[in-house]
Amino acid sequence: MFMQKTPHNSHADSNANVSNSMRLAQAAHQRYLLHLSGEDLTAAINYYIEALKTNPDTPSAYFRLASLLHDNGQIGIESAVEQCRKAVDIDPKNPNAHMYLGYFLSLKGEFEEAKEQFKTAIKLKPLKSSRTRLVLALTLLENSKNKKSSLIDFSSALYYIFSGSMLFLFDSANIKMFCKNILDDISFIKYRAFGEILEKTNQDKSAYNLYADALDKTKNKSIFYEKMANIAKKKKRYDVALECYRNSVALSAANPMSIVSAIEFIEEFYPDKTDELIDLYTVLIGQNPHMPRCYYELGHLYLKKEDKINAVNAFKLALKYDAENPFYLNSLAYAYVQLEQYDGAIELYRKALSINPDNEWSAVVAQALAAIYHQIKGNSDAAISVLENALLLTKNKSSIYQAIADIYYDIEDLDRAIEYYNYSLDNDCENPKAYSRLAMAYWEKDYIEKAIVYYSKAIDLDPEYDIAYNNLGVIFLDGLGDAKRALSYFENAIDINPNYVLAHFNTARAYQMLGQKIDAAKKYQTALNLNKINPEVDSQMIEDMLYKLFEA
Repeated sequence: MFMQKTPHNSHADSNANVSNSMRLAQAAHQRYLLHLSGEDLTAAINYYIEALKTNPDTPSAYFRLASLLHDNGQIGIESAVEQCRKAVDIDPKNPNAHMYLGYFLSLKGEFEEAKEQFKTAIKLKPLKSSRTRLVLALTLLENSKNKKSSLIDFSSALYYIFSGSMLFLFDSANIKMFCKNILDDISFIKYRAFGEILEKTNQDKSAYNLYADALDKTKNKSIFYEKMANIAKKKKRYDVALECYRNSVALSAANPMSIVSAIEFIEEFYPDKTDELIDLYTVLIGQNPHMPRCYYELGHLYLKKEDKINAVNAFKLALKYDAENPFYLNSLAYAYVQLEQYDGAIELYRKALSINPDNEWSAVVAQALAAIYHQIKGNSDAAISVLENALLLTKNKSSIYQAIADIYYDIEDLDRAIEYYNYSLDNDCENPKAYSRLAMAYWEKDYIEKAIVYYSKAIDLDPEYDIAYNNLGVIFLDGLGDAKRALSYFENAIDINPNYVLAHFNTARAYQMLGQKIDAAKKYQTALNLNKINPEVDSQMIEDMLYKLFEA
């Protein structure tokens, strides 16, 4: 016997699913409006999307979803307008669809079409048009600022404010929401006030527990998490504070103030959390895309990660909104240097210097520009010219004199190098690096005694100066033939820096001069092994020295 199965009512099931999704979405949406909770925001978005997947012809899901996504920075005005137009096309008699479309058109600056949409919404449901009238009034007031003759718009705005206020009394949904807001506001004020009193009387633990209790009983959870974070920070419970700041951001619906507070805390106490800071700045930029300082900070975070391309892009965006900012120009120039785009870097450094917000800062930038001219372009004259101009800007001339001296040393003009190293020391007589460089220049000119004096001075000023110990050892070894004394300086250098390849190599040479072949061989081998990791010496030269030790 053949039985006919009862068909499933798929259309009824679909409608039921849409209805359930919309009910859940609207409930979450209402909770979000009351409590500003990120969890409720996410839930509302997901339920609206679920409703549209089940039935793409659900008009209210389009305009409500557009509102949430736009508020959360996930879509722009164009997309929001498009979604609202779709809702109007599906249901031309839906007043809310027209109201939302009018609202987004006004944000876009299309005031005339926005007014038409608002008026259509009012005609469709005159007695429940209080919100539409008030939003229209604000639109008219905004539009009046941009017109020479604004009396008509201003008068119309007053009319819609008055009529919207009166009709508010006939809108049960608005009254219900208004009452809920009042109750929540009272609860919020109570918890916040009592908590602040407890904090002021140094009852931090009680205040913290009160704020924790408020999380489940009031709106604005984000604010209470931030207050808990402040108490945890005060008590040096930085791990707890970090979690509270994270929760504050997550529940704030990307509120810029919450994000900024979290950024400031992480930058102070967890600066190595680069990825988290990048994420926070990215969200902040999504909310405020015209804030150049955010792009600037983001660029430096990318540099910290050695993500040079994204760093360049971030600095370019900072300059897009503040084209004459010398600090942004300088940072982009530095990023270009990392990418070896030296011509672009030179142009940017020169522009930053022409603006010159601060003499001392400009002197530092000049040194960076001079380094490119000298080390990359091989134009020592241009480099020295830039540095000489920098001398006119700064009171702290020592480093600039030293940079000029280094250039003269590199081009083998040792007399000028010595002259400028002495200028550097005249401005800063406590600079061990300058003494060491001066000693090197004297060594090149075979002034051994002066070289010893200045290397010794560098070591006196900085007892951990491994290079000075090594170089002083070289003078005793190669200049005076005193291998035993040289050995003590090489050993000091190695004690300070065990991975110092050149010091191990020179130690081996000293042992070799003393006839201690086994010790020399061990040190040559150590130098050879370390040189593979941190190349300082030609490996073939080390091998040759090692093999020659035992030649007949």
